[in-house]
Amino acid sequence: MAQAETSDADKTKPAGGHGPPRPVVFSADDVTYDDQLDIVTARGHVEMSQSGRTVLADVVSYNQRSDTVIATGHVSLIEEATGETTFGNYVELHDNMRDGFIRDVRMLMADRSRLAGNTARRTDANRTEVVRGVYSPCDLCQSDPSAPPTWQIRAARITHDTEDKLLEFYNATFELDGIPALWVPYMSHPDPTVKRASGFLPLTVGNNTILGAYAATPYYLVLSDDKDLTISPLFTSDQSLMLEGEYRERFDRGLIDIIGSLADSDPDPSLTGPPNPSQLRGHVFATGEFDLDDEMRAGFDIRRVSDTIYLQEYKVGAYQNFLNSDTYLEDFNGRDYGSAFAYAFQSLQSDVENRTQPVVLPVATYTWAGRPLDWGGRFTTSLNVLDLIRETGPSDRRVSVGTEFDLPFDAPGGQRLNFLAALRGDQYYATSEPLVPNGPLGDHATTRAFPQVGLEWRWPWAAQSRGSHWIIEPRAAIYAAPVGLNPSSIPNDDSGAVDFNDAELFSHDRFAGYDQVDSGQRVDYGLHVNWRGGASAVDMLVGQSWRFQNQSPFAINGTGDGLEHTLSDYVGRINLSPGAYFDINYHFRFNEADLRPERQEVTVSTITSPVSGSVGYLQIGNNVHDGETARQQMSLRLDVKLGTYWSVYGNGTRDLAGDSHLLAAEIGTRYSDECMTFIASVGTDGTEIGNFKPGTTVLLQLVLKNLGVVNIPVLETQLGQ
Repeated sequence: MAQAETSDADKTKPAGGHGPPRPVVFSADDVTYDDQLDIVTARGHVEMSQSGRTVLADVVSYNQRSDTVIATGHVSLIEEATGETTFGNYVELHDNMRDGFIRDVRMLMADRSRLAGNTARRTDANRTEVVRGVYSPCDLCQSDPSAPPTWQIRAARITHDTEDKLLEFYNATFELDGIPALWVPYMSHPDPTVKRASGFLPLTVGNNTILGAYAATPYYLVLSDDKDLTISPLFTSDQSLMLEGEYRERFDRGLIDIIGSLADSDPDPSLTGPPNPSQLRGHVFATGEFDLDDEMRAGFDIRRVSDTIYLQEYKVGAYQNFLNSDTYLEDFNGRDYGSAFAYAFQSLQSDVENRTQPVVLPVATYTWAGRPLDWGGRFTTSLNVLDLIRETGPSDRRVSVGTEFDLPFDAPGGQRLNFLAALRGDQYYATSEPLVPNGPLGDHATTRAFPQVGLEWRWPWAAQSRGSHWIIEPRAAIYAAPVGLNPSSIPNDDSGAVDFNDAELFSHDRFAGYDQVDSGQRVDYGLHVNWRGGASAVDMLVGQSWRFQNQSPFAINGTGDGLEHTLSDYVGRINLSPGAYFDINYHFRFNEADLRPERQEVTVSTITSPVSGSVGYLQIGNNVHDGETARQQMSLRLDVKLGTYWSVYGNGTRDLAGDSHLLAAEIGTRYSDECMTFIASVGTDGTEIGNFKPGTTVLLQLVLKNLGVVNIPVLETQLGQ
């Protein structure tokens, strides 16, 4: 094989060129050189490189005087800078192989997208124009490469500008499986090397019973490498124009994301009663996070809206009862951690006034975790400060300081124990009127000390036989603290929700916050069993708590969450895996007196081919602490693959209590391959929220690689009163 290098660096710059010819390196089976014409001809497995471009061909001739390369027979042109490869039967290149002409062109781009055409001409080393071209990011059929891809764009002229990183199509037809579906005189989109580019995003069109016919036409604007803006006007037939925008920016040590909208309209009278004068309405959702240094972080999350029905009326996000806004500061210092949060809440419920919602300025906590002592124990100290304000209802301030000592140790026979000693002091100052009857009146200060000691014990027994492994572990814990440490003079703002379950059985303080404490003396006991054999496994825990005194900090009007009596309810879990693709998870709480189920949650799931899905059942009794009422519901999820690309799916949740109605359901079909996803679905929301009635949505969604997502809500019904 012949190898050579030619260089004419001393020659003058050719007319219209971009500098003298640069060195050309090539190899071939046979090379001939014409001294009189300065033409090098290479034949057989030719490989020629110049200026970061490589030509592979059967025959290549190089005219050094005109700096022209002509390649024929199985020609490949490789661009090292972009990773693109161009194929053709005849290629003519000049000006350091920057520009040229290609016949029967085929291009393979960096992301394996394909562009083909009759002829192509490249100018300025960055702009390629293909005549009568076809573009597609889809893979060709392996059994029949001549078959049309899943989708393609056929155009009279296609240009690819590598400097502007843009693909442009003139007189273009969009085809699905070779069938024309849409014609446009002009369209463009970024080439595969671009992650962000300004331009119109796919529109969303639809119709519902509140907005009428609507269309959203978002425009994406790249402001710089670290910031962008999306402006999305929503045009409706039955409401006014809504203008939504999103601004994003990244910093060296942080980011912000601000979403907001404005609409000059009045709330739909079918949802609010008599029409109101037109008013400026809108919302703002803003988040930000900043690393102040290697140990401190700050951020915010602002969520506000002009009125209670705006988000639902204009379909902004999912329904929420409240909007929470907060700002925070965190400090990470080795084992120590500190945080300071400020909160504000906005009610979206018509029967809950914002005047009763608290503003927290701030709630701050710092925890010092000491080093383990030489003999195994460790101290943890924490400080908590709260300032909570209401326009109507109680306001309070709190300072809490506490320390905890933990000492794990082993006992004979493999027993594991952990000794706990804790002391916390709380100082409260409450003001204003109560939110609930019989609450504290006027301004008052309250001091509380909460000492607690405890000992947790576990004794695991292990056995092995015939490929199976057993662990049987009895567990118990005893905790002691003074009785009656939750006076009515201390407001309860952060300890209302208590969910007594298997995870909380051995916790020394089962209140989540500071306002209420798990006072008194009690014993917790239970049995943990784990078995594994091959692909099968069982994990089970059942237990109960016994309080030494009748007075319980969890008792409220004779009902509660399983901890209001001397003997608690039975709680536990059973996780069963009969094989590698099948799971059953059961969590329960049974009434200690008659074993009546107070809470049950069962999930049966499978992941197999071609069927995967789950069935769930939830049953909850009345729970005053959580504000829950008795309910039962069944849920179902199913996904069935019909082949390599097609699948059908469905999911639904039904309320089994009372009138037994459907809460939500959706069925659909999905097609997904390497370059396109298509989803057609029908969904219904059976939940009545305020004046918004249950509705049905028919949705078509098309996701095209390199082009974007097109959403078409064909039908939406969401009726007001």
